[in-house]
Amino acid sequence: MPQLVRNVVVTVVAIAALFWVVGQYETALRNPRFLDGWILAGGMLAQLAYHVRKLLPALTLGRAASWLKMHVYVGYFVIAAFLLHTSFSAPETSLEWVLWILFVVVSVSGVLGLYLTRAIPARLQHMSADQVTFEQIGAARAKLAGEVDGLMLNSVKSAASAALSDYYADHLYSYFRKPRHVAAHLVGSQYPLQAMCDNLDRLESQPDTKAREVLEKLKAYVVAKFDLDHQYALQGLQHAWLFIHIPATYCLIAMSVLHTMIVYAYSSGAR
Repeated sequence: MPQLVRNVVVTVVAIAALFWVVGQYETALRNPRFLDGWILAGGMLAQLAYHVRKLLPALTLGRAASWLKMHVYVGYFVIAAFLLHTSFSAPETSLEWVLWILFVVVSVSGVLGLYLTRAIPARLQHMSADQVTFEQIGAARAKLAGEVDGLMLNSVKSAASAALSDYYADHLYSYFRKPRHVAAHLVGSQYPLQAMCDNLDRLESQPDTKAREVLEKLKAYVVAKFDLDHQYALQGLQHAWLFIHIPATYCLIAMSVLHTMIVYAYSSGAR
């Protein structure tokens, strides 16, 4: 049996067993919310263990890929436990609304993050020949800008093309110094690149040999910068979801502890 199918089957069986056990517990005239609540809490702590594992990469606690798979499938189990614990109904109190919203944010961002971590590397591999890490993009951009400045400075000294130099100063100087066209990169549009190349081609209808050489080199740099921006946009998105998922996870844990304390305080007072 393929590993993916086995993992899905185990997860489905675990969720079915959860519903059966809670159903039997309720049949015995006990409050099932305490049982499925603690099961939900245990699942959330298991999810938190993955974040702890990432913070301690030096420890021999198993392969990171195995921890990620556990994190994903336990996450599906936790979603089922949450729906069971809430009886598939909307919250009633303000605290319950906070818990519900936090859980939805954590779950949706987690599922979205799983998709991004699968889709973005494949998309980058398909569209970007020379890939750099997200942390190296800033240095690569600065290096590219310095090379373009050198090219244009030499072209001015040789009087290759005044129109080309003026266009670079007015339109492309800032382009090489910061990320541009992020929205276009996220949707995979090549329109900004085509527009820049078309504008460069229109600068001179019959340029001399030297000007044509500078123009072609400049276009190559424009393409390289566009590719760098493409990597920046996609890798930035791949990192950005964590700034939602992780803080929301810790907030959810904290609010869940408060929720548990209040529930047991009320239940103790009722007796």
